[in-house]
Amino acid sequence: MIAPTRELVFQLNRRARAHRLDHFEATADVPLADGNQASVGDVIITRSNDRRLRLTATDWVENGDRWTITHVSKQGDLTVRHTRSHRTVRLPADYVAASTGLGYATTIHAGQGVTADTMHGLATGQESRQQLYTMLTRGRHANHLYLQVVGDGDPHTLIRSDTISPRTPTETLQQILDRDEAPTSATTLLRELNDPAARLFAAVQRYVDGLHVAAEQLVGPQIAGALDGQADQIVHDLTSEPSWPTLRARLLALAADTGEHPLLHLQTAAAGRELDTAGDMAAVLDWRLPEPAAIGQGPLQWLPGIPQAFHDHPVWGEYFAQRAALVDDLASQIREDANRDSTRPVWAMPGSRPDVAIVGEVAVWRAANRVDPWDRRPTGAGQLQTSAALWQQHLDRSVAYRGDHRRRQDVQGQEAARKDRRPEDQQRWPHPLVRRNLPPAARL
Repeated sequence: MIAPTRELVFQLNRRARAHRLDHFEATADVPLADGNQASVGDVIITRSNDRRLRLTATDWVENGDRWTITHVSKQGDLTVRHTRSHRTVRLPADYVAASTGLGYATTIHAGQGVTADTMHGLATGQESRQQLYTMLTRGRHANHLYLQVVGDGDPHTLIRSDTISPRTPTETLQQILDRDEAPTSATTLLRELNDPAARLFAAVQRYVDGLHVAAEQLVGPQIAGALDGQADQIVHDLTSEPSWPTLRARLLALAADTGEHPLLHLQTAAAGRELDTAGDMAAVLDWRLPEPAAIGQGPLQWLPGIPQAFHDHPVWGEYFAQRAALVDDLASQIREDANRDSTRPVWAMPGSRPDVAIVGEVAVWRAANRVDPWDRRPTGAGQLQTSAALWQQHLDRSVAYRGDHRRRQDVQGQEAARKDRRPEDQQRWPHPLVRRNLPPAARL
């Protein structure tokens, strides 16, 4: 069995041993370095070379070797048999405790060069095509892939976009195949770092983070401390919710803009509908709060503008003006590059012709939110923040509408061409159903 992480390998090893013990009587256990237990009949793997533990004059215990336990001594030493050469060796208790683990499962990296009759691999969707190739070429006769398509059960991941709108197995597999982690040269890396699409994400994050820092500085540490200390009195355990940092930043921005205490804004939002059934109360409250009044629009359609208090500040005013100008400039370059690029976007349906303006806006969105370049969804995973979610919905609807509109135009054009076909052409070219039954020479 192969898995991408040590945590998953640990769980697979433990389950495999438990399954074996369901059919065989357990004997004396010995603790291994990976935290598992082992007994006679278990398969273990050695994790370090030791030339003192020799099998022959030219062979010794090596990292990555697999063994079957044949005897467990009272002192904790193990007598093991190599799974390939079938030679035996005695592993001292101190070596067992420091450099061994169950060997039913292994990581993809450790599985390189290992072959078996049948391979069972677990993939989470975060692997690269190189890792998938390594996984699916370990079995001589069969290779089975198990794809994780649901969450891990952690309540703190319930509001994540991938949990709310999970990918289908086919989409997850396509994402793995499209992710290339082959090493890049220094010149290629430098060119990518100078790409406006690569720079926009960091520029957007600095702009948004700057708004949060400025709001906390302008309201002062006493008000910010009061918000942190009394928020749970208004909504029970609110500060332990995953979206509390986002809600806190919004409350401080409103306080800096209106001059009112952030707890007043929190009380107003909490006075609405009940919150007991909400998966994340902080996320719900954030949706209920208004945006701070700003001078003009933000540098991107879904980004907040610069609040009046920040704009008039002698330091923050100039800082945000330059930050907004940088975001706007990078976005303009991305739109121009997307309009000049004649290749079909990876998210476009086969045979479709996306509108040039939509291609540019989608390119800006994907760059600003660091959407995986090979993600076939036009705008990637769903957004939780209010303005971002609304703009994402607008882009998705625009992509769908323009695509349907172009397809309708193509169909109407084909129908018009058929109607305008001359009578002699219709006689020269029989109906397709008739042509299908003609001899080959007559179809030319």
